[in-house]
Amino acid sequence: MKIRTVPGRLAPWLLVAGMGVPAAAMAAGFAITEENATGLGMAYSDMATGNGNASSMFFNPATLSDLPGTQLSAGLIYIDPLFQLNNGKSTTPLGTTVSGGDGGNAGVAALVPNLYVTHQIDSRLHVGIGLSVPYGLSTKYTDGWLGRYHAIKSEVQVINLNPALSYTVDPTLSLGFGLDIQRASADLTSAIDSGTLCYAAAYAGQVPGGISTCTAYGLTPGNVAQDGKVTIKGHDWALGWNAGLLWRPTAATTVGLAYRSAVDHKLKGTVQYNVPALLASNPQFADTNATAKLDLPATLNLGVSQKLSPRWTVTGGVLWTQWSRFKELRVVKDNGQPDLLTTENWKNTLRYAVGASFRQNDRLTWRAGVAYDPTPVPNAEHRTARLPDSNRTWLSLGAGYKVSKQMTVDVGYTHIWFRNVNIDNTTEGAYKNTLTGTYTGSVDIFGAQLSYRF
Repeated sequence: MKIRTVPGRLAPWLLVAGMGVPAAAMAAGFAITEENATGLGMAYSDMATGNGNASSMFFNPATLSDLPGTQLSAGLIYIDPLFQLNNGKSTTPLGTTVSGGDGGNAGVAALVPNLYVTHQIDSRLHVGIGLSVPYGLSTKYTDGWLGRYHAIKSEVQVINLNPALSYTVDPTLSLGFGLDIQRASADLTSAIDSGTLCYAAAYAGQVPGGISTCTAYGLTPGNVAQDGKVTIKGHDWALGWNAGLLWRPTAATTVGLAYRSAVDHKLKGTVQYNVPALLASNPQFADTNATAKLDLPATLNLGVSQKLSPRWTVTGGVLWTQWSRFKELRVVKDNGQPDLLTTENWKNTLRYAVGASFRQNDRLTWRAGVAYDPTPVPNAEHRTARLPDSNRTWLSLGAGYKVSKQMTVDVGYTHIWFRNVNIDNTTEGAYKNTLTGTYTGSVDIFGAQLSYRF
């Protein structure tokens, strides 16, 4: 199996840089937390209260009020994941065991970019714009792997353009608001068990000569050489919004609260089949236009930052994500043939993070943090090969160095442990296939951020 990250080639910054850099989904579900490298060193425990540079606007637009003048923040995060299916087994509806490997190392290293620009209009009003990838995942299994009837390639991409503004009500309170202009796209493929389909049709009297005809054509259950393939593609534009506040009850305490709205995408695209000639006349394998809903969750982020001394600051945050909106992945065909359905039934999650920073001197600051990021997948039956998600534990370290009055460089490192989880998923529809096994994994993440004040 190969897991690679969401291609960021649509980002103007990447086009300018001449880079075809992908981005990664390393948060629970298919959310992407890695929106800057500054917060990486504190496990993003500072999401709601800000990190002191322009990249903080993604998590809370009210943090724009903390940024004087004109500022730019750009960074790269290098993600090196390792995922593996162990003791995998796949069986056809006829009880036949499907041949193939577990997929080996799932990880493919990738670079994740980010870009934010902010500007102070006057003493109260600030504006900014950011380009990010808040949701996305791409998985790709090796050819002929044993779970190929569940998934081969799965790509979901959500590119987000986020104009925002903030208003300083008084020295203790700032409010922020922004728009999420999103382009979502998907590209999903899986194999078709042509042999099992032929046997089923033969049992129903729909194949002249019965099973012997299937065998003569090599159409036996689980025969990778005669597998068909289905490819589903679609895309959509949609609009959401985000809002936040910063409250400073004391000079040493900052409280942040931020909300990002749910966004409903309706992907429009095609379903295309490639099956052996003996099955091509089946209307279920006719190419057609199709639609699919992608219901992205709302999020609510609460955080506190407390200065303990001129050198020490501690932060903590809780992120609620409304994953219960993601109930199913249903592809509706325009030609009236049965829908392609995967039931998800995800649950809402709460991510917890704490961190601390130590200001060694006027130039150097050290950071550390831990986080617990639970999976929205309810059980092994609803865990799919397209996204074999599990609970995650973060341990993060980082540092910031003030190069000059205008320039600051931040670096961060995070190691993520994935809890071992089982999969016991059965495909839906007329012909069912069951995939079982245990997924294990871990991720190493390195980030660097450059911030400049004009």
